[in-house]
Amino acid sequence: MRDGWVTSLLKNGYAHFARLVPDDLIDAARAAIDEDLRLRYDPQRENEYSCRTYCPDLIGQPPILELLDRSPVRDIVDELGLIRPTRGQIAIRRAHNFDHECAPEPHIDGFPASGNGVPPGTVNNHSATLGIFLTTTPRVYAGNLTVWPGSHRLYERYFRERGPQVLFEPQPEIDPGTAVQLMCASGDAVLMHYELAHTAAVNTSDVERIAVYFRLDVPDLEKNRWEHLSDLWRGWRLTEAHKQSRLAIEIDEATGHD
Repeated sequence: MRDGWVTSLLKNGYAHFARLVPDDLIDAARAAIDEDLRLRYDPQRENEYSCRTYCPDLIGQPPILELLDRSPVRDIVDELGLIRPTRGQIAIRRAHNFDHECAPEPHIDGFPASGNGVPPGTVNNHSATLGIFLTTTPRVYAGNLTVWPGSHRLYERYFRERGPQVLFEPQPEIDPGTAVQLMCASGDAVLMHYELAHTAAVNTSDVERIAVYFRLDVPDLEKNRWEHLSDLWRGWRLTEAHKQSRLAIEIDEATGHD
């Protein structure tokens, strides 16, 4: 099983784990979020919540952190040598937040954008994003996590060619390929490389999509931000066999093989 998900992570930039997080942890997180929204939600802060996190007082509390720390997800994160964070991001895609389907627009995190709090002229990159889903998306355009498989390698090439000056430039504008809207059930987890283009699709369904995202780093990231942007797996704990898989993927890409 490990070979399968690591190969997917290397090749596609993400790995999808079905029903990995136990129901009791999902139920506890949902209950805590529901209570926080009932007691503390401020409609005037909706744009802030949408851009950063819902339930900001809850993101470092046990019901959220235990989704990672007390579930099998922890073993995956530790195996790859990633640092477990001390807070998550509660992301809610409201039911009928849009009245029609529209094409998802890709991005990567950490570049300055309206409402996200990143200062102009900086890049706040990380190593990986882990999403744990507390609800089930019934179909596409239901707030689905949307990814562009293989786009992490396109961004790596872009950063290598641009050099360290990218740390002072706006979000790169590249063609990331074809989007895939993931069908995630409650208890699913998705691990994505930081440089994978992604977004949340609009939600035209009757169901709110609720997920918790954790941003993970390798140990020396903060001091070597461009080096990590230009070398996808720097600092990750990969076996020699998986390093060979990575090399094979890169050779296939260079020769035009799938």
